[in-house]
Amino acid sequence: MLLARPRTDAERASALSSSKSYARAEAIYAGILRRDPAVPVLLDFISNHKRGVADAIRRRTEGGAARDAGDAGGTMLTEEAVDSLVARLPPDLIVVARFVSVRAPPPEVEDAIRDGAARVPPVPWYNHLLGQAALRSDATAEAAGYFLREGLAFPQRSDDVDRAIDLWIDADDWDEVRARLDDPRVFAAADPETKARVAVHERNWLAASRWYVVGWRDRLTPSGLAMTGVAALAWAFFCSRLGKVGQRPGRRLAFYATAFVLGVLSVVPTVFLISFEEAKLRLVETGDAARDILFFVFGVGLREEASKLALFALLLPALRRWGDKLDVAICGAMVGLGFAAEENLGYLASGDIHTELGRFLTANFLHIAMTGTLAAALDDFVSDPGERATAFSNTALTVVGLHGAYDFLVSHREFGGGYVAMVAFVFLTRLFLGTVDRARLRAERGLSPLHAFIFATAVVTGVSAVYATVAVGPLAAAAAMAEGVLGEAVTIAVFVSTLSAMER
Repeated sequence: MLLARPRTDAERASALSSSKSYARAEAIYAGILRRDPAVPVLLDFISNHKRGVADAIRRRTEGGAARDAGDAGGTMLTEEAVDSLVARLPPDLIVVARFVSVRAPPPEVEDAIRDGAARVPPVPWYNHLLGQAALRSDATAEAAGYFLREGLAFPQRSDDVDRAIDLWIDADDWDEVRARLDDPRVFAAADPETKARVAVHERNWLAASRWYVVGWRDRLTPSGLAMTGVAALAWAFFCSRLGKVGQRPGRRLAFYATAFVLGVLSVVPTVFLISFEEAKLRLVETGDAARDILFFVFGVGLREEASKLALFALLLPALRRWGDKLDVAICGAMVGLGFAAEENLGYLASGDIHTELGRFLTANFLHIAMTGTLAAALDDFVSDPGERATAFSNTALTVVGLHGAYDFLVSHREFGGGYVAMVAFVFLTRLFLGTVDRARLRAERGLSPLHAFIFATAVVTGVSAVYATVAVGPLAAAAAMAEGVLGEAVTIAVFVSTLSAMER
């Protein structure tokens, strides 16, 4: 709470909207528009209203409650109330509202927007609005031109420059990308991540690495670092208890710390693979379920597990010489934890509190289990390639498949979302605990693995609850955390049943 920066009303409304508390977000947006009207707030207000109305219709169609759980005590404004609010705005904002509120705006409104966008300098936001309209009509080249003009005219909206470049990249128009980035103004306005994507395509690995490092610094917010640090310490404590660190503390602590650092560094090859898949293989999320399941399994799941395992392999010779099978499994888990810690920084900087907390509560153990299981399988394969090749392949395919299925279900809520994705926790928890059980041989005195797991889970859940409550209030915080907490409950249940079976 001390490290969290107080959120503005607009930030609170955005967080509530991302948590599907549309009515509560709308009330805040409406209040801001009444006392300090501005185009960004107006656009967020209208977007939130459209999504809230659509969500209410969907819920009624499905036979559920019309209001989101986080909207207890509030309902969406009627269309008459929205029209009344818009009518009291300044004339320039009324033009914007009429342009974005209906699919085909009146000719006089569209003419006013186009005239304002063509001025020198242009009217703020008008080129951005035309770019969005062009995208809805699938006129991507035209949209890119509008976004570029908006981003260059107004430095505070340089993200429109990145939108334009992304559109040209998606269209595989690399000649246009190169030509635009040769302009010093465009190059200066482009985000480091955009520059890194282009550098990867051009095989300029040194420049790509530099821009990735520059972009990574933007994730280092005080609250994000604090939450990520607490979570990493809590789960590292669990891993150390599972790995019986007290028997050989010096050597094992050195192994575990090195593995954690390697896990953080494994993000580097992952990012390079992302850029390669997007630029060369066109492997991206499309919204089509049939294509996206392939993307999440052979794109997301494969690249992340391959990157983590590749960095773990750097430590494997030392583990085989000075460690044992338990050290292998736990160091693999610590590599997964390091990867999850870096990933958490990205989630917490995204601004989407629903995604932030859902992933923050579940991704740590998910990566611990996946990489720990794969590490043990790799060690077995190295010991006896002839006999263990099939077992290693089966384990790798299972882990990658479960990873991809989890991400697919979280992204495609029409198939059950995060709640159905909890099935992955059951399988991964059993796989990981079975791997560790075969390596532990005998129990260690002190806190049991189950108690250490519950301790780590409690710490992370408590920190998340404080963070979410400060950001959006207790009701919306509970809604945002619901899926993640369910995932933790499922994992604890599997932990108890699996450990009980092992003890028998």
